[in-house]
Amino acid sequence: MNYKELLYNMMDESRGDAERYLSGDKADYLYCKETDEEYGDTDKNYSNRTRLCYQLMYGGYQAEKIEDAVRELFETEVISRENESFQGVGVNLELVTCLLGRYQRPEDDALFERAKNANFDCELGYDKDHSMKRFKPLEELTLENCIWLADDLGRQDYACKFVDIFKEQPLGLEKLKQLEVYAKHATKRMCDREQAVTGIYEIYLAEPPKYEWDLCSAVEDYILMLADKGDGDKAAEVFMERIGLLKTHDRTYYSVGNRLISENVQRKAEIWAAIRPAIKKMFNKMAPVEYDALAVTAESMGESKFAVRLRKKGEQEREAIKRALGKE
Repeated sequence: MNYKELLYNMMDESRGDAERYLSGDKADYLYCKETDEEYGDTDKNYSNRTRLCYQLMYGGYQAEKIEDAVRELFETEVISRENESFQGVGVNLELVTCLLGRYQRPEDDALFERAKNANFDCELGYDKDHSMKRFKPLEELTLENCIWLADDLGRQDYACKFVDIFKEQPLGLEKLKQLEVYAKHATKRMCDREQAVTGIYEIYLAEPPKYEWDLCSAVEDYILMLADKGDGDKAAEVFMERIGLLKTHDRTYYSVGNRLISENVQRKAEIWAAIRPAIKKMFNKMAPVEYDALAVTAESMGESKFAVRLRKKGEQEREAIKRALGKE
């Protein structure tokens, strides 16, 4: 099956959201405030509305029959942007802008202006004309467009199928970098990440890149990939092999080493001895969360006094941040 057939199948399976909304069953698609401990106030129905808006965009609905629905969705999306703690523009606002803009009603100008002023990010980044041009007709979508469309729709199953088609072509350095992004955001598959990260690592070892940091980053990604797939001892071997490169970038050096020690790798004592000088060197330049993680490692390596120093410094940094923000 080619990717266009997959695309049409995916969109056919998404019709349920549009049918529900157009029949009057709207509660799961309108703005609904939800408070999250990490992100603050957010919109419980944001993802539902993404699926709905894409279906209205690509489902073949007659424009005159969905105009009221589009305008209502635009209004609820603006409310969502106005009340979202995380702010942002978001794909939903761009979708409803494209949909509503097709009608070219002068009375809608006030809605577009309200969207522009919905939050700081919208003020800087929302562009009605850009949103109107962003979405290609369904038949013109590329394979890459389809991967990100599947991701927007929350269809990881289809994202994986599209990426499998992508992987049928020869994968040079740039394609491997694309695959790494797809693995991180769309498919979430270790097999994709392993293929991409290993390929980039091997290419850079065979022909070092212009900038040393690119090679260091590739080594870091390869080591962390091995650790994440449960091969910590191999990751530790690579760490020690490439230690001369890694130690030129202190934060990468001690954070990767710390991660490997947390995996209880066989060479953890060597790794701790290697990264400890970098930790001391960067002692006054870390983020609070780094002190906590390194304190746990120091404790596990039998250095209780050093662990206490790290925890104390981390707490001092947190208090300094609170003072700076006026939250004492």
